[in-house]
Amino acid sequence: MKIAVMGCGTVGSGAVDILEQKGELLSSVCSGEEVTLKYVLDIRDLSARPYAAKVIKDVDIIVNDPEVGVVVETMGGTEPAFTFCMKCLNAGKSVVTSNKELVANKSDELFEAARRNNVSFLFEASVCGGIPVIRTMFSALSANRLTGFDGIVNGTTNFILTKMSREKMSFETALKLAQELGYAERDPAADVEGIDACRKTAIMASIISGSHILPEEVHTEGITKITLEDTAYANAADAEIKLICRAERMEDGRIHASVAPALIGRNEMLAHVSGVNNAVTVRGDSIGEVFLYGPGAGREATASAVIGDVLECVRLKRNEDHYYWQPHKEGVLCEKGENDAALYVRGYAKDPARAMTEIRETFEGVRLLARDNAPENELAFITAKAKEKELREAVGDIRDFAAASVIRVL
Repeated sequence: MKIAVMGCGTVGSGAVDILEQKGELLSSVCSGEEVTLKYVLDIRDLSARPYAAKVIKDVDIIVNDPEVGVVVETMGGTEPAFTFCMKCLNAGKSVVTSNKELVANKSDELFEAARRNNVSFLFEASVCGGIPVIRTMFSALSANRLTGFDGIVNGTTNFILTKMSREKMSFETALKLAQELGYAERDPAADVEGIDACRKTAIMASIISGSHILPEEVHTEGITKITLEDTAYANAADAEIKLICRAERMEDGRIHASVAPALIGRNEMLAHVSGVNNAVTVRGDSIGEVFLYGPGAGREATASAVIGDVLECVRLKRNEDHYYWQPHKEGVLCEKGENDAALYVRGYAKDPARAMTEIRETFEGVRLLARDNAPENELAFITAKAKEKELREAVGDIRDFAAASVIRVL
């Protein structure tokens, strides 16, 4: 089968290299059927590349070529990726993508086009790069009613928080280092504000709920307000601060989905995920918990997931119907704060003794924290578990106390 790749950046060039260099292996996986690259669509000058003769600049060449059976989209962004993918699906070609923005925002129409034309739309690489999270949730755990997940799905923020916790590096210094090492973009907002993690969370939460959850519905916080004071108190509590994507099925069936920093005790595996690595804990009613860990980004890892989906399309040659969720519905998600949680709180009091008395009276079972060289008026504590909305309101009601950080505790 002939393959076309749209977008030859970091991931796309990795996919091209695998197709060009591992033909014999790919064919053996597909029962001897030859899997070869025919086109590379890119607007840039790629004349120096070994595959320069295959480079084109008009998507309609791919759309109108009956030899092309699978199209890889690694362009990024919503447009023109969405338009190009729809053209390919409507022309009877399966589409594989690593584009989380596309999947998170446009899956309804892409799924419908794939089903109508009896082809597949697969997107393993859109979440956690080379870690098989999507296939695990859709297929390997299909005997389960999935009840939730917790995950570290953004390597940039995990790198920054690891440096802050373990090397006492400020947020600004850790971010600069991440940029120098190529882990963060010049404009890091998509990472540090939680936008990248939000899109991935929306995709995984859609699998949990069975219907399309949009990114704007997922409560999202980044890590820009995390300070070295917070990481010091976390360490004192034998915990780490991580940017956690989370979804959980409530008793009434609705889903609570969020992206936010959280304190995680070091007895939990997620607390030990360091550097740019990713990990996801998926929960099911029969299996309990499954922990998936590995490289969540990078050229080779993500390209590996892309080509895995390509081979799935080649083998099946039809619509992969179970990689699918229903269109968007109202009332699937619960409101922010309806979930149960404990909270870490750090703040400053005009009268620390009086504030501490009120804190003890307000929060039954409160755990007080201490750190070296803390100012006399700085207080930090961890509440017992309760409705998060009620806890946050109670923190705001403490007299003469200004909360500087309020972070969920897992």
